[in-house]
Amino acid sequence: MDRKSRTSRSATLNGTNEEVNLWNQICNSLTKLESIQKDTTHVVTNINHIHTSLDSNQGIPATIGSKLVEYYKGCIELSSNEVKTINDIIEKLSILVALRDASEYNNDRLIYFAKQPRQKDSGHSLSLAVMKLKKNKSFDVKPIPDVKEASHFIELDSGQNIFTFYLGTEYSYQVEAHHFWKLGWIAHTKKVKTTV
Repeated sequence: MDRKSRTSRSATLNGTNEEVNLWNQICNSLTKLESIQKDTTHVVTNINHIHTSLDSNQGIPATIGSKLVEYYKGCIELSSNEVKTINDIIEKLSILVALRDASEYNNDRLIYFAKQPRQKDSGHSLSLAVMKLKKNKSFDVKPIPDVKEASHFIELDSGQNIFTFYLGTEYSYQVEAHHFWKLGWIAHTKKVKTTV
């Protein structure tokens, strides 16, 4: 067996292991989500039981009122955890899809994407970047400073999922192409779907 085929097999194995690990994380998150939803159902049942057992003409006794507040706070916390878990699942699924898509294409290619800031950071402009996939290498993300530099890039199909990327922070972005010619135009459009 020559060195090149061993390297190729090793890269494929590493990619497969990464996908399997990611899938296991998704399964664990789904199990966690199911547990959160069961806990939420239990808390809501308790809240409803208290409300139906109260006489609305007499008001709410202090002990029952404090119990209701405790249940509502628990429900809010469970809802917050549910949202975080769902976002985590969506993020990991996006990564898994991107890994699968990347493994189906040539290993030496460019992927183009953009980052649209969150609503709280809306003063920031949409930033462009290019990612070069190389055999047996991690992703090399290089920002594109202006639209002129993007003028030689290929035209993307409408609705094409370009990539989900991470900036080493809690933010992740999934980008989908929308009726634009070459990448330069994406800086001027709001038709970029983001997943955070």
